Amino acid sequence: MSLPIATPTPMHLGAPAVAPVGTPVLATVVQLLAERGWHGLSLALVADRAGVDPVEVERTWGSLPALVGAAVAGVPVVVDRGDAGSTAADLLRVVEHWGRPLGRDELAVAAVAEAAGGDRRLRAGVEVAVTDAVQEVMCAVAARARRRGEPMGPARQQWVTAVLGGVVWDRITGRGRPVPAARRAELVDSILAA
Repeated sequence: MSLPIATPTPMHLGAPAVAPVGTPVLATVVQLLAERGWHGLSLALVADRAGVDPVEVERTWGSLPALVGAAVAGVPVVVDRGDAGSTAADLLRVVEHWGRPLGRDELAVAAVAEAAGGDRRLRAGVEVAVTDAVQEVMCAVAARARRRGEPMGPARQQWVTAVLGGVVWDRITGRGRPVPAARRAELVDSILAA
């Protein structure tokens, strides 16, 4: 289960519940993290690139870690790709993009994972992007498996979720080189073999 991640809320009373600059600023953070990594990132740089007032950015998020945590929490590194006919095929579809280097969102999450250290806001954002995303995917995959009559009880679902989660963490923290199709198939087979 992930740490709670606060949604961006203004730091002063009487402000709107959702900042009007929210979405463009969060997208800018993800883009900058993917391009540059954590180092050199600042509220002023984000505001400048997003074309918004730096005071508004600081007022809304309060700190760079709070802003970055919120930004990466919005970019799950795995998503359910729908019914492919079997649990193995569903999982292969989930990891299909691993045939390419890390994408923009994955690079952003990887940059924050490296920098998170003891900052709970950064860790919480990364945890939502990785752990919660894996759990959501596996809930969808397991529900389809049960509808198809494939064995996927709660204990097995928990096992597959944990193993897939570990593999996803390894890809993110290892700066994920492309994984050939045959290796992805072996990976899925080994995850389901237990």
